[in-house]
Amino acid sequence: MIHDPRKNAKRVVLALWALAAIYYFYVSSDYIRSEMNDNKMAEYTHYVVQLAGSEARTPKEVKALLIVKADELEIPLKPEEIKVLGTGQNLKVSLQYDVNIDFPIFQHGFYTKHYEHDVAYRQPR
Repeated sequence: MIHDPRKNAKRVVLALWALAAIYYFYVSSDYIRSEMNDNKMAEYTHYVVQLAGSEARTPKEVKALLIVKADELEIPLKPEEIKVLGTGQNLKVSLQYDVNIDFPIFQHGFYTKHYEHDVAYRQPR
């Protein structure tokens, strides 16, 4: 039998590549999840603004609806990050929040993604 001294080195390199791939896919999946949750939040914000504008809901009710949805989607949205201007057909809502993209092994994210949404009531046709 011929003994290849580089065989162990090849295994170590393969293991390192496998770890790098797992790390990359973990970070990518966390980023994609945050993007999908942001898209859902944007759609829901449009829905709430249209509903609240047509039913003349108060700014407090609008904020409460958005906070509940953000909690459901695990978005770290605080009440002070929601700005509600006007009521009824003059309703405008602005959201601004940051989401940490987590890295495995570390306790906190090293990358923060900033999201902004400005939505105004539109008259139905």
